[in-house]
Amino acid sequence: MKIVISPENSCVGCNQAITNPICPNCLAKQMRVMVSEHDPELAKHIAGTFVEGETHCIQCGRSMGLCAHCFSREIYELIAEKGPEIASEFIQRFDFELRKPVAMF
Repeated sequence: MKIVISPENSCVGCNQAITNPICPNCLAKQMRVMVSEHDPELAKHIAGTFVEGETHCIQCGRSMGLCAHCFSREIYELIAEKGPEIASEFIQRFDFELRKPVAMF
């Protein structure tokens, strides 16, 4: 069976197909829990980003247009800057191929 992915299911950040459809709001909730275990103040700075799209989150059902990789990269950069001591644990839990070099970034 061949799966056709329409351009509407692409991420606005990287223009790749959204293959792990968990929206930034659902991811942000999970990220806040993890970060708050180490730094409750830093956790308050983690917020979801709503970008309309044709893909629907598998957790909440909301439409989304930003992939888990791009959103996780944004939050990782925030954590690496403001809480570098927890950055390695963050990337282990929310990798979404962040450790893999991506040619377009």
